[in-house]
Amino acid sequence: MDINSYHVFFFLFLHSLTILKADTSIREPINLELLLARTGEGYLTSFPEECSTILNRFADASSNFTKCSILHARPIRICSRCIEQYMQFKTIYDELLTTIVNGTSCKSIFISHDRLDAVLEYHDNILSIWDKGHCNTCFNWSDKVPVLSNETKLFNEKFNETMACIMKYIDPSTNDTQPVCENCMQSYIQLDNYYKTLSDDAIGVDSICMDVVDSMNATRSIWSKTLNCCKIRRTPEIIFLCCTGIISALPIFYYLVLRYFSPMRDLPNVLKQSRFKQTILRSLGRTN
Repeated sequence: MDINSYHVFFFLFLHSLTILKADTSIREPINLELLLARTGEGYLTSFPEECSTILNRFADASSNFTKCSILHARPIRICSRCIEQYMQFKTIYDELLTTIVNGTSCKSIFISHDRLDAVLEYHDNILSIWDKGHCNTCFNWSDKVPVLSNETKLFNEKFNETMACIMKYIDPSTNDTQPVCENCMQSYIQLDNYYKTLSDDAIGVDSICMDVVDSMNATRSIWSKTLNCCKIRRTPEIIFLCCTGIISALPIFYYLVLRYFSPMRDLPNVLKQSRFKQTILRSLGRTN
């Protein structure tokens, strides 16, 4: 084979490589198109439209509850003011779990499908806030639509009555809180006593609706720190402590009187000697 043949062979070899490279560049977009869905999200087939619609509604419901809970974080009114948003959130999530489209479960698409598991994480976070506040105890769940329980309604009535009384008698222009303390004492005591009946531990942080707990804590803080009304209730306590101290000192006083002022002091020494002392003296006498 002469040198020209080598040149021709080498030229054909390079040309074949160019053709192969050109074919690869042409097929690459085709392969990517097969790997990507029409939306370009990396799936061979798109999600069922009904599942995507439910997911959008769930996102809106989660956002609505989150906004409501943040706006009512102080004072805490999450349970009573966000119940509608919570029910929508819960209903749509249940729908997401149970909906099946053409044999495909929406749950299998959006939940527990990867390590991030964003849908389930947001659901659990919202549920944690609701459960942490014991919001279910605020309502009566016997019907499909929850309503405030009788205990919650009665507490709210007593709370509103106490706060209305405070606002009626308080005078911002002066520091004299005596009228408030005297006129609202009965309302406050009734509110405090009723709150203690809602829980066995009289604190209720582990069983009472957080809206109620926060209202009671705020009222106690206003009553004791802002208005300083607890000083009025200290007077009976001081009297009780003084009486207790006097009664406790009576036995000591009694024995002191017997020791120094009783007729036993004037009796002969023979009569005042104890039998134990006499026994010892007799024993010593026999020994001698």
